[in-house]
Amino acid sequence: MKKIAIIGSGMMAKPVADYLLEVCNYEIIGVDQEVSKARNVIGDRSLGKAISLMIKDSYDLDPIVGEVDIVISMLPRPLHIHVAKSCLRHGKSMLTTSYQLPEVVALADEAKKKGILFLDEMGEDPGLDHMGTQMLLDEIRGEGGKAVDIKSYGCGLPAFEHNNNPMGYKFSWAPTGFFAAAKTGAAYYLKGKRIEVSGDQLFKHFRLVDIDGIGTFETYPNRDCKKYLELFGLTKDISFYRGLLRYPGYCNNMRYLGEIGLFDSKQMENFENVTYRQFTASLVGADAYKNDRKPEEKVAEFLNLDINADFIHRLKWLGFFEDRPIDIKKGTRLDVLLDRMLKKMSYEPHEKDMIIVHVEIIAEFPDKSGEKRLATMMMEGIPYSDSAMSRAVGLPVAIGTRMVLEGKINAVGAHIPPSLPGLYKPLLEELATHGFVFTKKTIPF
Repeated sequence: MKKIAIIGSGMMAKPVADYLLEVCNYEIIGVDQEVSKARNVIGDRSLGKAISLMIKDSYDLDPIVGEVDIVISMLPRPLHIHVAKSCLRHGKSMLTTSYQLPEVVALADEAKKKGILFLDEMGEDPGLDHMGTQMLLDEIRGEGGKAVDIKSYGCGLPAFEHNNNPMGYKFSWAPTGFFAAAKTGAAYYLKGKRIEVSGDQLFKHFRLVDIDGIGTFETYPNRDCKKYLELFGLTKDISFYRGLLRYPGYCNNMRYLGEIGLFDSKQMENFENVTYRQFTASLVGADAYKNDRKPEEKVAEFLNLDINADFIHRLKWLGFFEDRPIDIKKGTRLDVLLDRMLKKMSYEPHEKDMIIVHVEIIAEFPDKSGEKRLATMMMEGIPYSDSAMSRAVGLPVAIGTRMVLEGKINAVGAHIPPSLPGLYKPLLEELATHGFVFTKKTIPF
């Protein structure tokens, strides 16, 4: 019987364990710093066990990695390197759902010598977006066509009927990762020209996009497209954009939160006996009680907004103008924001999230005709059960793990889905049995 370690028991881990235990009948070791979290993922299933482990370096993982056949790291992205180093020592492959880490890529040659695979970007976005893109590219090329413009979008949002807060967002994945992504710069290509967007400019760089059959959203650039150009075999004059989708109003919300300093995660502060009102005033260099002007007015003036601007009302809804002590006593400004958001922007048990993965490719064909090919996947979460995001992230990496164990993926070294073009077909076929299907459409262009 195959044995698998799932390292990390965050919001995405349960569907991974469910698939490997119930569909594959594999033995699972769930590992987390807090054993209670690992137990929540494993449950009382006889083939699973939960272990508590504090991971300070790769050697802490050796007893577990040495015991299993393969490892799935669901840890925060920077920690994958510890897992990879332990896997190298023991000759075990590793899969993750995160963007490929340069430090792990640097181990590719050693992994090849050991005959093992480091397979990253096996989640929803990144992951399913790559597979949708590869699927359409293969169809276009099979008909003699050439892609000239690619747009790929992904998101996890409240389902339409549960989009019931003024921020237009709720947390279906770890908020620390959410804000790390919110501060990461991006780059895309417009007819071969590289457009770079720094992290502090990300939310100024948005536009509206209509997703066929679903609705209108804001999109802003998602990470750097450069490495995907070669992996997808794209020409240098291509237009290629990867973006995230959000409900309208989101980007300005995030822009202004950043501009008043609430994304600061570096400086620790003491919030003992500090009210939200005082804290918010201090963000814009004001005193909450020194004159007649309210903090709301001071924030609006700082941002050059009207006092009735949507953002001011949303900041008020989050509680940042309340004259009561801050709930956390010590932390960073970002910690204060996270605390308020998690209390106001979490899903109730009956509420549903939704994921959307949407790819659009404009293609030219030998007869000079043009077409726009669309592939769209939309899925809602299950009330009182798994979120759509947890399943969209967890199922691809779980299915990929089974494929590696069964010898259906024979690659070694460091890879992501675009560098393994034979991966997506069988994986998408199995995902379809779980309800995750790309709907395709062709529009003359």
